[in-house]
Amino acid sequence: MANDTKLTPDVDQPPVDKVRTGSTNALADEPWRGVWRDILGGSFARSFIAIVIALFIGLLIAVFTDPDVQGTLGYVFAAPQHFFQAAGTLIGDAVQALINGAIYNPKRGFLPLLTTLQWATPLIAAGLGLGIAFRAGLFNIGGQGQLLVGAFFAAYVGSNWALPPVLHLVVTIIIAILAASMWAAIVGWLKAQTGAHEVILTIMFNWIAYWGVTYLLKQQPFQAENAPGYSKSKAILETARFPEIAGVFGTGVVVVILAAVAYWWIMDRSTIGFQIRAVGINPNAAKTAGINVKLVTVLTMALSGGFIGIAAATQTLEVHPTGIEPSVDAGIGFDAITVALLGGNNPIGIIFAALLFGALKAGAVSMEVSAGVPKDIIPVIQGLIVLFVAAPKFLGFLPKPTGIQLADRLSARKQGSEA
Repeated sequence: MANDTKLTPDVDQPPVDKVRTGSTNALADEPWRGVWRDILGGSFARSFIAIVIALFIGLLIAVFTDPDVQGTLGYVFAAPQHFFQAAGTLIGDAVQALINGAIYNPKRGFLPLLTTLQWATPLIAAGLGLGIAFRAGLFNIGGQGQLLVGAFFAAYVGSNWALPPVLHLVVTIIIAILAASMWAAIVGWLKAQTGAHEVILTIMFNWIAYWGVTYLLKQQPFQAENAPGYSKSKAILETARFPEIAGVFGTGVVVVILAAVAYWWIMDRSTIGFQIRAVGINPNAAKTAGINVKLVTVLTMALSGGFIGIAAATQTLEVHPTGIEPSVDAGIGFDAITVALLGGNNPIGIIFAALLFGALKAGAVSMEVSAGVPKDIIPVIQGLIVLFVAAPKFLGFLPKPTGIQLADRLSARKQGSEA
């Protein structure tokens, strides 16, 4: 998840290079030395602790803003048990409501879990897109604009083109990917050619996309027939919609899981993935090694936008099949930043981070209705997670990992046993 911090050798831990290659062969003698430092200081532990702390602070805010709890504060020193009882009841009700709204409800079974998946589906795709940009050292905060452009083209193709069922869906998804990819590639080209910062560019392109789509959705042939004066697209034809299983389970999640596999292959198995990682580590060194940094910048932004285009397709063809509005992005472009950071730009981490955020969003309404906890607390929790993940010093009490890979430990253990 969050990127691991390399250890600076100290008196307690021998330098990694010496452990691996030193004449004493220390790693072979003690292959599991420092393994708990790697576990407790690793990315998974850091992300987990960041989530726990963020949830704890969020619940504290909910507790001290609850009228029933506030009523016990006037005599908290005389009867502290009343305060703890009220706080415990609120926290218990909030957690139970979150579970009922996001995972399992005794009356509805596991149907709430499908709502969680529906929220998580576009977040996975958008998180993958931002993850690619982050791996190249680019901060793409233009997810909103890229999603809007992809959704606009998907809505047009999905509502106006007459194609066979499967072909129509595939073509619409491809068009959404290409549209979002080209919108992001423009930013990459401008950065590569002019040196303009991608943060400024993507912010401006978000506004261009928002107001451009808002205007175009009021024009023919894009506007819905029954929405004069409103920015709303025509309904998506049945042939272009994601099919549902049992009438409730959308298949868009299958597409984003395949996208996660594609992300893994691109970043870990392809030449362009190696170049992206090299540019992200040190663009000057990558240029010296013969990598065309400008071209990689454009391709990275194009790939980033392409994955966000998949999120646009799911929003258009599955979540809003009756027609999109300028609000179709639903904050996904910005939430995906948190998902990518929490997931450490790793496809598996991004999937789990998106599921977490999907569960929080799915259970927010249930918490507000059943437990009286305002759903506005969810963005606060998300922001706190970003704070703890993006600023590792907040978790400075965790040990620094040794930097020794598990594969090296296993190899050293094997060599030691053979000796």
